[in-house]
Amino acid sequence: MIGQFVVVPFGKGNRSEIALVLDLFPDRERQYSLKSILSIVDIIPVILRQQIALLSYMRARYSCTYGDAIRLMVPAVVSDRKGKGMRRCAYLLDPDKAKSLLAEGEVDSLPQIRIMELLLECEFASISEIMSSLSVSRSPIETLKKKGIIGFESIKQEDKDVPEDVIADTDVRVDPFPPTDAQREAIDVITRADKKKEILLFGVTGSGKTEVYLQCAQKILDNGDCVLFLVPEISLTPQMIRWISERFPGKTAVLHSRLSQKERYDQWDKIRQGKAQIVIGARSAIFAPINRLKLIIMDEEQDTSYKSETHPRYHTRDMARFLAKNLDAVFLLGSATPSIETYFAAKSGYITLLNLPERVNESSLPKTQIIDMREELKMKNRSIFGMPLRQAMETALAHDEQIILFLNRRGYSSMMLCRACGSVISCPHCSVSMTLHARKKDRPAMLVCHYCGKVMRPPQNCPSCNSTLQGRFGMGTQQLEEYVKAEFPGVLVIRMDQDTTSGKNAHATLLSAFREKKASILVGTQMIAKGHDFPDVTVVGIVSADLLLRASDFRASERAFQLITQASGRAGRGDKKGQVFIQTYDPDDDVLICAAMQDYERFYQNEIEYRRRLKYPPFRAFGSVLLSHEEDETAYKQANFVLAALKEYAGNMENPSGVEFFGPAPAQTFRLRDRCRYRINVKAMKKSDLSYLFSSIRNRFYKDDYLLYMDIDPLW
Repeated sequence: MIGQFVVVPFGKGNRSEIALVLDLFPDRERQYSLKSILSIVDIIPVILRQQIALLSYMRARYSCTYGDAIRLMVPAVVSDRKGKGMRRCAYLLDPDKAKSLLAEGEVDSLPQIRIMELLLECEFASISEIMSSLSVSRSPIETLKKKGIIGFESIKQEDKDVPEDVIADTDVRVDPFPPTDAQREAIDVITRADKKKEILLFGVTGSGKTEVYLQCAQKILDNGDCVLFLVPEISLTPQMIRWISERFPGKTAVLHSRLSQKERYDQWDKIRQGKAQIVIGARSAIFAPINRLKLIIMDEEQDTSYKSETHPRYHTRDMARFLAKNLDAVFLLGSATPSIETYFAAKSGYITLLNLPERVNESSLPKTQIIDMREELKMKNRSIFGMPLRQAMETALAHDEQIILFLNRRGYSSMMLCRACGSVISCPHCSVSMTLHARKKDRPAMLVCHYCGKVMRPPQNCPSCNSTLQGRFGMGTQQLEEYVKAEFPGVLVIRMDQDTTSGKNAHATLLSAFREKKASILVGTQMIAKGHDFPDVTVVGIVSADLLLRASDFRASERAFQLITQASGRAGRGDKKGQVFIQTYDPDDDVLICAAMQDYERFYQNEIEYRRRLKYPPFRAFGSVLLSHEEDETAYKQANFVLAALKEYAGNMENPSGVEFFGPAPAQTFRLRDRCRYRINVKAMKKSDLSYLFSSIRNRFYKDDYLLYMDIDPLW
């Protein structure tokens, strides 16, 4: 049957391998002999017919193999025919020794440290659970095994309760809220969509986009069809699961990367067998085997988390668009700050544009103030907080209200710099400065490379000049949390960033604690900036807006506007008025002014003209080729060979003049994990041109001694 996994004899030795049935052909005479299928892995197809079309699309668009795409669609345990009911688990050989190694700073890898901390907490953990919950590869696990720190043991797989953040079904149904006039009009257009199946729901923060999603989903479910609900980040999933499960009890399944292999398989199989009508999840949920799919909702469509940064480097928006067209389904994108490309398509009439211009319940947008930190310095205020923000925080705390402080940099300090010679302590394997992380109760302060995971103790003396004048520069969320606790003694603070959310249920635990007012102040990175609804938050502080504006990327202004606007939207969502404070040393920057006013139209007009002049998306397709090698000279030489080949293939295209090449030039992070990297940027008339070029060079330049990555619509 098409879509089934089967076991076939492969090669001269007839070794057993898993294969996917892509098509069936009638028996006919042929010049060669065929081998017989040995067995069927699963009687129910693992991939639907529409997913086979998606496989072919991904293979052509992203220069990947069928196997690369299949691995995204089918849980790994489906093809594991050995040791059913067993799981390979890791455990600490000597927990006391592990504690000592951590306390003395003897482990020099951040992934290894996190694995050891996890095993100290839960004693046993399967390999798949470690990899999924900590977002690490198998390599640090194997390294700890070689060091004699952990051991492996096969343990019988026990069924266990599905954790709260996987699915929160309830017997109590929450009825829909009466829609506003604008919501009602949007619901009517979406559910009656006939000619234009792609729709952008553009609404200010707090305008009730989620209620529109849910009421549209209800109409789809009433017809016996299914809905896919995409959210950008795991941190948003628990809240959305709760809302959806309360509206559609017993009809929901959930997919995201923090599930264990067993949990993921159970949810995937529930979807495959048609036992769930509404599927919610992050990026990977686009590959769920959903029959009768008639509505795809992509919330916060502008979010960069929808773009995969590992091979194949797909964008969820492109996958969803392809599926919607193939299935005659509605593709609904929602955002208060849509991507420039999506809004351009809506303004140009390629997709339908719907507006929600006001907040629900007659609540107003928060009052926003830009704080000029230069003026604060003139007034002798050397605090992290400008006086307006500090006064607002004091008032909010006095009235038992909550505060969110947004700083898009984790760690304690972004770098250690010698005040004598000016040298910065950099990662020995990457061309980046190491970030200082403060001491924990069971672990010393350490310097961490956020690129390769290298960890080392901060030196007492400068490695370059032996000076003891080591300074810490660039504040991170860890230092901000410490500062807030010192400035507001007795006030409970929660920090939410990648370092505090590495545990399996950490996102749900932290967000629930803040929602239940177990803390008054939430400090965090971009994961707290969007999608959350805390009625008692009345003050939001953007502590250092300048960090967002100074990235060397043509999308830097867009990301800054989106993050500041989204973070500002967390204030005043309940009955109380909200206030937002944007701290900057450049208060005249037009991006900050537009974000403070939540004036997307003004920002868009400025940005689209900039893109038009420089031929950036949406006016051209943009792609990137990255080549790396251990030797600088070899990497540069090989990158030039690749560029010559790209130009050769471009010359065979119908419109070779529509393709432009830039480079090769050193990548922004030139040295990464002891490899030198060169980048070639490509502009073309359309994405299919990039696909042709990248597919042409993929096999020609595949070598073991250097690595070649190709990316359409790279994020950075």
